[in-house]
Amino acid sequence: MIFFLYNLILLLSLLLLSPIILFKLIFDKRYIIGLSERLGNIPDTVIGAMSGQRPIWFHAASVGEVIASQKLLEGIRERFHDRKLMVSTFTPTGNKAAKEKLKAEGVIFLPLDLPWIVRKVLKKVNPSVLILMETELWPNLIKSAGDMGIPVAVVNGRISDRSYGKYWFISPLLKRVFDNIKAFLMQSDGDARRIVTLGAEPSKVSVTGNIKFDTIVSEVNIPFMDNWGGAVFIAGSTHKGEDAPVIDIYMELRGKYPDLKFILAPRHLERIWEVEGVLIEKGLQYVKRSQVKGMTGVPVLLLDTLGELASFYKYGNIVFMGGSIVPVGGHNLLEPALYGKAVLFGPHTENFRDAARILTESGGGVEVKDAGELMIWTDRLLSDKRLCDSMGDKARQAVLKNRGATGMTLEALSKVW
Repeated sequence: MIFFLYNLILLLSLLLLSPIILFKLIFDKRYIIGLSERLGNIPDTVIGAMSGQRPIWFHAASVGEVIASQKLLEGIRERFHDRKLMVSTFTPTGNKAAKEKLKAEGVIFLPLDLPWIVRKVLKKVNPSVLILMETELWPNLIKSAGDMGIPVAVVNGRISDRSYGKYWFISPLLKRVFDNIKAFLMQSDGDARRIVTLGAEPSKVSVTGNIKFDTIVSEVNIPFMDNWGGAVFIAGSTHKGEDAPVIDIYMELRGKYPDLKFILAPRHLERIWEVEGVLIEKGLQYVKRSQVKGMTGVPVLLLDTLGELASFYKYGNIVFMGGSIVPVGGHNLLEPALYGKAVLFGPHTENFRDAARILTESGGGVEVKDAGELMIWTDRLLSDKRLCDSMGDKARQAVLKNRGATGMTLEALSKVW
């Protein structure tokens, strides 16, 4: 009955939203990408690449999860070298990143969570195990896998304070879903407590840590950055409501530090045109990453390419992580910390609660309450190189001290199937 109600609500929602969906499919090409796969039509090339074997199906929703899973998937390939690997993603950018960065035999879009679609895909792929990254809890997919005897595991699991409240309202459904999951490998004790409260069997829950602490640093040289000159302030993964304030902060500080450079990286590339409008309105000279030939005399770089932000952290001095002044939940604070950079972030870091705590406690990161405090701290760090370098070193050491989650996760996964 619970699954019947879930599917009824899902179908009614699709019906009510169908005019909007149809409009977007016609006028926005992004919504066409992967549509056939989302409807359950897995390409024969993907199935053929499995060589008739039962592959490991690993799901990572977006770019952040894809990048964070690299080391884990390398370990899975090494430990289970006789298995093929298929990766699914939810977002188009995640799909592109998975094809470029992960050594998988197949990469697909996650099928819509409708029972007849997920059953069709599960029968065609016939995975030996389904591994879900973080909080990708798709009821029909998980239940159908359980019904077919396919082990399901959640890795790097997390339940933020905000999502916990939402999940609580559907806990009767989640309890039934959780019955089909063999192992919940959670990031922290708090995440473990929350998943148990929502209905997971305690014996299936263990804390293996956050694999994002094990992120592989990308030592990519970007030649045109070597001769840019001056301190570099980076605003990474910004959202609507953050771009204009950080641009204003840069403009004000440039008056005090004339050689100060600025890298602005919006979280969603479809917003590039919007951010360009703000830069033009402010009268700032800038160049887009996709069009750069040389940075001489250009003070602002607008990052409009996929998956390169981490490589630019190497060239920064101070990093503000977006999605944290506006209530989004924050993004990966650990990447700039691994590069030894002073990390600043807003109060909304629910998605990286432990990372924010560890960086704050170590002295490698500072939580600012708003754009005003962000300006104060950026100014302070620019005026005190010793403090800035010390914070960066503390940030890196804090990450290194908390590594090891990948090994624990691999050990726990070996017992799932």
